[in-house]
Amino acid sequence: MSAARETARAFVAARRAGRGLAEWPGDLPRDMDEAYAVQAAVQACWGRPVGGVKVGRVLGEWAERFSVDRFVGPICAETIQHPAPGETARFPVIAGGTALLECEVIAVLGRDAPDDTAITPEAARDLVASLHIGIEIAGSPMADINALGPLASIACFGNNNGAIVGPPIPAWQTRDLGAPGCVARIDGQDVGRGDTSRLPGGLWAALAFACNRQARLGSPLKAGDIVCTGALTGMHLLAVGQRAQADFGPLGQVDCLAVPDGNSPHS
Repeated sequence: MSAARETARAFVAARRAGRGLAEWPGDLPRDMDEAYAVQAAVQACWGRPVGGVKVGRVLGEWAERFSVDRFVGPICAETIQHPAPGETARFPVIAGGTALLECEVIAVLGRDAPDDTAITPEAARDLVASLHIGIEIAGSPMADINALGPLASIACFGNNNGAIVGPPIPAWQTRDLGAPGCVARIDGQDVGRGDTSRLPGGLWAALAFACNRQARLGSPLKAGDIVCTGALTGMHLLAVGQRAQADFGPLGQVDCLAVPDGNSPHS
């Protein structure tokens, strides 16, 4: 069994048990190719359908080292929530793992993306059926995964544990998507503010990156897939019992309650 498969089996076993990992199983990936190879092994071992991808950031020395400022990770279809207006969604937290609130604009594709690694932001925009305000449930069974760098996030489920797709953004085709921005709140306290200007190159550049990277990985995005385009207010730690909100002003709000992961023996 390859090292990637051994690592993947450890991640999947931890996620199925709803328990975190204090230490990385095996050796950390050395480059992007190795990280995505582990991600592929994790998905094969997990064996559940994918409903889209998240786009994460690669920052600082990591971005300089690998000449890339983003990465992608798969979103398991069964972890995508579509709460009714006013409904509080569930934000699963793996005991001993990582759980991070990310307020995002989420794209839903209306057409299959071409098997092309040079899709432009404009072409990516034309694939979109709707845009929504929402929340990425960033998380994994790996404890303090961000401290290990983006290669760890890529490898371990893409550092994703689901998504909450909120209300659609009306007239998104003609709207200034940099306004009105978003406020992240935890237990009623503001913890972050931001808008799409925090996404390098903007929203459509993030979507184009997702399309191109998935094509390179041999899994082009399909109609109906969602794309979490990137954190607008930063990443915010959540603990079981906390309530969080992504407040997009006149566009609406998305509310969630942090709960034990459904696979946890304590849930």
